[in-house]
Amino acid sequence: MKYITIKITFAFIAGLLVFTTGCNEDEFLTRYSKAEPNPENFFVDDATARMAVNACYHPWLYGGASMLNRDMTILLDAMTDDSYWRPNRGSSIALERWDISPTHDNVSSWWNNIYQSINAANFAIENIPNSSDANFTSEAQAPFIAEAKFLRGYNYLFLTSLYGGVPLFTSTASDFEKFNTGRSSKDEILEQVIADFQDAKEDLPDGISQQGTPTRAAAAAFLAKTYLVLEDWPNAEAAAREAIQIAEADGYRMLDDYMSIWSEEGNAELLFYWSFVNNSEDYGQNMTVQRLCRDLPSGLRIPIGGDGWGYSLPQRDLYDAFEVNDPRREYTLYSPGQNYEIYPGAEPFDYTHEIIPSQGDTVRWDVTYEAGDMVEYDYRWSPTGLNVRKMTKSVKDIANVRWDGLDIPVMRMAEVYLILAEALAEQDDAEALTWLNKVRSRPSVNMPDKTTADGDLVDLVRHERRVELAMEGLRLFDLLRWGTLEEVFGDGTKVKRNFYSDYLPESSSLKYDAPVGNLALDPIFPIPQDEIDQNSEINTNNPGW
Repeated sequence: MKYITIKITFAFIAGLLVFTTGCNEDEFLTRYSKAEPNPENFFVDDATARMAVNACYHPWLYGGASMLNRDMTILLDAMTDDSYWRPNRGSSIALERWDISPTHDNVSSWWNNIYQSINAANFAIENIPNSSDANFTSEAQAPFIAEAKFLRGYNYLFLTSLYGGVPLFTSTASDFEKFNTGRSSKDEILEQVIADFQDAKEDLPDGISQQGTPTRAAAAAFLAKTYLVLEDWPNAEAAAREAIQIAEADGYRMLDDYMSIWSEEGNAELLFYWSFVNNSEDYGQNMTVQRLCRDLPSGLRIPIGGDGWGYSLPQRDLYDAFEVNDPRREYTLYSPGQNYEIYPGAEPFDYTHEIIPSQGDTVRWDVTYEAGDMVEYDYRWSPTGLNVRKMTKSVKDIANVRWDGLDIPVMRMAEVYLILAEALAEQDDAEALTWLNKVRSRPSVNMPDKTTADGDLVDLVRHERRVELAMEGLRLFDLLRWGTLEEVFGDGTKVKRNFYSDYLPESSSLKYDAPVGNLALDPIFPIPQDEIDQNSEINTNNPGW
């Protein structure tokens, strides 16, 4: 089992922590009975340490619809040139359009949930050493404390990427006045992030995690990524080389079969991933069904996938980013003329397909699908003419489509190689191509090596990151740290949305992805208005808000 009793665990720990924006001062006046669990008698042994650390995960996994169990990965992609959010749910539409404000739901919910995770991490770090079982030695405690430090570092890396300087807590906020904390600079916070990942690297377990928890290789990889954020290329290079050495020594590797990354749980490519349990009301998620194709006829949709809500919609700009013969395009996207899935229905199904060829005319033809036939993808099955294939699977055999258990990758071996490639490219070192080409040479990808004749080293690495990691919720953070978000979207007519954008009128909302917000802001997100209203030490928002 992956996260044992994580919901029950967090409900208890949350009662001890009470860390939310808008908390009540009276909550800190609670007095605990000595006969009941409380912060002073809770920590005993490895079981209670595990419970405390598990509480760090809960806000990310089950902190509401905006988090990983439903919308987060899809929305992060929808804010980029890779993807579109189906025009439904007002706050999500606004986020996709960059029509946000300090009161926007996601601006607040991401902030609040991540700070809950931070406080849970601080609670574990501070109190695990106080465990009462003498057999639970400091050596035995160290991996749990390291895991909490890893998660604290990850939380602050996420926060600073979007919000810039934020309040820095390295101890549990157990007094109401401590919530009134001013902002530390982004650089100050990232110094703490580096320290947390360095500590975690020393004490996290080695080997490949089968539970979604981080190992020393994951901490080493995120340390290297933090140096990329700081544009400290020499340290990023050194940290990435160490991460690769650790990961390969511990058995991590790129899988030969690209599609197996998403279908094999706890596989050797995943250094860190968010873990869910299949067909479980308590530990499942409904992100998967939201990525599945929605607009194909129910006579095909239900037998093939079980259902599909179709909120995650790739755009033509991403399709065009792939080299024509790159198999990762078909691994990542469903596009017109591509094989979709095998029809398993008991009865023949008649369908009229259509395409719009280069001259702009519509061509139609009739097909009768029999059991075992491969179904061809049709552009009318999505508002963008494309659907996502990566990180999906059928939900037809699940008791409730909201209970899928597909894990969400956060750091995988291919990205570690690309981190080193980027650090080298930024130093104009052609060795970057060695690591970039290692990713391209995966047997199921097998793309020709890139050389210095193919273009600028930095551009080559950035391209490779986009196509290798597409639709994994990472593109936004790349654009932010490169400072290219405004450039990518240009004047609003640069990013093609629909597969047939070239044939749509200029007035069509499906022709281009054209954000309405100011993409030149740095940081790009405002501080939530609730935080400003309730934190006496924060009186102004980020520039431009």
